[in-house]
Amino acid sequence: MRGNKALYICLSVFLIFTGCIKNDYPLPTIKAEIMEIAIEGTQSIKINDETNTVTIKVADTLDLKNLQIEKLVVTDNTTIIPDEKACKDFVNFPDTSFSSINYLPASANTYMDFRKPVSFLLRLYQDYEWKVNVSHAIDRKIRVKNQVGQALVDENTKNVIIYVDEEEQPSFRNIEILDLQLGSSIAETVPDPALVTDFTRPRVFLVSLFGETDQWTVSVKYPPADMETTTISPWARRVYIEGYTKTGIVDVKYRVKGDQDWEYILSSDLTVEDGSFQAVITHLQPETTYEYVLTVDGSDKSVEEFTTEKMELIPNLGFDNWINTNGTYYPNLDLEANYFWDSGNGGAKSANKTPTEEEKRNVVKGSAAYLHSEYAMVAFAAGNIYTGQFLKAVVDLKNPGAELDFGRPYTGRPSGLRGYYNYRPGIIDYAKEPYADMMGQKDSCHIYIALFDWTQPFRVNTQKSLFVDLSWNNESMIAFGEFKTNATSTDYSTFKINLKYRDYFTKPTYILLVASASKYGDYFTGSTSSALWLDEFELVFE
Repeated sequence: MRGNKALYICLSVFLIFTGCIKNDYPLPTIKAEIMEIAIEGTQSIKINDETNTVTIKVADTLDLKNLQIEKLVVTDNTTIIPDEKACKDFVNFPDTSFSSINYLPASANTYMDFRKPVSFLLRLYQDYEWKVNVSHAIDRKIRVKNQVGQALVDENTKNVIIYVDEEEQPSFRNIEILDLQLGSSIAETVPDPALVTDFTRPRVFLVSLFGETDQWTVSVKYPPADMETTTISPWARRVYIEGYTKTGIVDVKYRVKGDQDWEYILSSDLTVEDGSFQAVITHLQPETTYEYVLTVDGSDKSVEEFTTEKMELIPNLGFDNWINTNGTYYPNLDLEANYFWDSGNGGAKSANKTPTEEEKRNVVKGSAAYLHSEYAMVAFAAGNIYTGQFLKAVVDLKNPGAELDFGRPYTGRPSGLRGYYNYRPGIIDYAKEPYADMMGQKDSCHIYIALFDWTQPFRVNTQKSLFVDLSWNNESMIAFGEFKTNATSTDYSTFKINLKYRDYFTKPTYILLVASASKYGDYFTGSTSSALWLDEFELVFE
């Protein structure tokens, strides 16, 4: 008892003393972010970590007032506090990350009402408020006879302006509506657009869905004299021109500025559809100024100019430069200005493994990259190489993983990637969910290239199955192409990946180029016998 009393007195004195001490240590400044989110019926998604907003579009047949969140991954150790008014069951909404509703207890309820922007408070040392905006992915179809260009649609005020040709359509009393889908594909529109012809004044349409009605105002006007009807996008070796046409008769001539002779585009390089056209001029020279004249519907426009972009390259595409820093090999000339590539070597180092290394004998020219999959102490490690930076390994016997940043700054627009590969796949001897059923099957390699509209690299976390979304639902992905095979080769073969672009007018900010000896290595699935050699990669500009 005496000893306990003495201890009590000492503790009291200590608490009194420490209570007088001012805490001058600042709290950590790690920002809590929404890293990944999925909602049923998602058509596209964009996460903006600068404004703390998420914009999601879902199928237009779903009711926004009752949607289920299927995945919500946030910064480590962050507490999630959802908008209580939007939750169907606030008490049973998870307060931590979840990568799938299948991993949540049966009592969990992630249904929410997204008819208005929904707030999420993320608590990590400090509070960060995020807004999630969900709307229908609506394919609005607005066309009238003798229309000029595309209709102007203001989704906020729900106003539509349709321009028509004054010569072909001298009166607004007999407008013929060809298509008028203002809302969901299953919404009811009143009055029936097919019966409305008089647009001498703006007309009001009521669009109803799931018990709610929106009021749209549609006006028909003649285009202003200074209305811009064409858009141009110069690349390194080509240029895209889009505009509007009444007759479908379009021609383009062009020349290097200062030359005397004109060249004309081929008919195969011109596409006309629904009153719009797209022309592409190819085989241009990079960083060169051209003149062009656009003829639309028999009318010549004035001589205009454009300058092509430079062919933006990335370092060490031939894999000739390698350095060893503190026992880790990097496919770079240095880890400063030329630090563009990385691999999983930093994680495998603790197991004395080097899944990605320089090859000096089996090469096309100079040096090559040799990627071989191995078992590294606690997990399967695929030989890989990517544009980005390895951050750290998570050594956990039950759930090993790694964090890395995917992507490097890049603003070029190549048409593809080509190079040489030599692949010798093994039989998969390590497999984890969701690919556990691949055990015993032949392994395959994977090479892909993607361009993104990002503000920073994407933070991959394999422990949480947080990977870049390579589907077109990811609105930040501008272009993508891939090559994969499980065929065995005894020598180098060539490959070419053609990039598919979401549109031809958005410039990327990041490039992601990844190659792996085991396609599902991110999921710790593959063969420890698989080996992939890569050499002389080249960005293609056509």
